[in-house]
Amino acid sequence: MKQHDAVIQVMEQNGGFATLGYLNQHVPYGNWKTKTPFATIRRIVQDERFFFKIKPGLWALKSWQNKLPPDMLPCGSSKKEETIFDHTYY
Repeated sequence: MKQHDAVIQVMEQNGGFATLGYLNQHVPYGNWKTKTPFATIRRIVQDERFFFKIKPGLWALKSWQNKLPPDMLPCGSSKKEETIFDHTYY
């Protein structure tokens, strides 16, 4: 099984989405020939062919995009919210 197939399988078992922490705990990376499996998982979920980002740290499968609850899907934040909470606010 390829590395991205293992990540896809874990996400499918979790309902089509997962956090990076969940993936780090549940993906079987014991036979991977890498010294940094967490970084490898982080790189795999950034592949736009298979995954999309819901919000920072939460990723979903593109094939499950229509099956996810509507309140989970990313909605564009308004420009007004971005200007209120930009770097000058903090």
